[in-house]
Amino acid sequence: DKAKIENLYWEISREVVQSFKGQPFAPEEIQKLEDSLGDQYLCNFSVFQSLLDHWALGQLFPIMPVGRLNERPTHEATLVDITCDSDGQINKFIDFRDVRDTLPLHELQTNGNGNGNSNGKPDPYFIGFFLMGAYQDIMGDLHNLFGRVNEVHVFLEPDEPSGYYIEEIIEGNTIIHSLAAVQYDENELKRQMKAQMDEAIKSDRMKPSEAMRLLDDYERGLKAYTYLSF
Repeated sequence: DKAKIENLYWEISREVVQSFKGQPFAPEEIQKLEDSLGDQYLCNFSVFQSLLDHWALGQLFPIMPVGRLNERPTHEATLVDITCDSDGQINKFIDFRDVRDTLPLHELQTNGNGNGNSNGKPDPYFIGFFLMGAYQDIMGDLHNLFGRVNEVHVFLEPDEPSGYYIEEIIEGNTIIHSLAAVQYDENELKRQMKAQMDEAIKSDRMKPSEAMRLLDDYERGLKAYTYLSF
């Protein structure tokens, strides 16, 4: 019953906010209610690595979607990162005159909408963070061991057909690079995993083929990107 009452409360709140859409003025209470109804968009990055000054100093950066710009955003949302830290979020954004608590974003599209994938997963939705500069890159830390992100150096060039060219692509940290920063040795990790696989085979808990496949996946995973890969 408590869950039903809570759902009813949020449904009524959405209807109240919707009734003020298109009005020239909305009371402050309605604006606060709208903020509380905002979605959370889970983003594949770490605030502590890429936007440290937002977390530490409250610095505001221009943030906006970089796709579907011919569509009007229909959702108000805050951004949360993939770290396990509750501070890994962005809930303050630049507005025309002040600071806003949510960012207008589009509804995520899945298979059957737009360019959706056939597997039913949401289409990639890209959000740009601008005017960060090299300082954020230097100050970013290994919080949760996510490390540096992939980096692309793009130069504007009017003589190029596209108006720009890519000078260099710098790959971000792999899992083993981040682990090495906190004194985990790659060879020792592999040795320990192999020892566990050997023990599992001897005790008939795993077939040799399964153990070797798991060991291959483990070693391949150590060389993978620290952020989510799709």
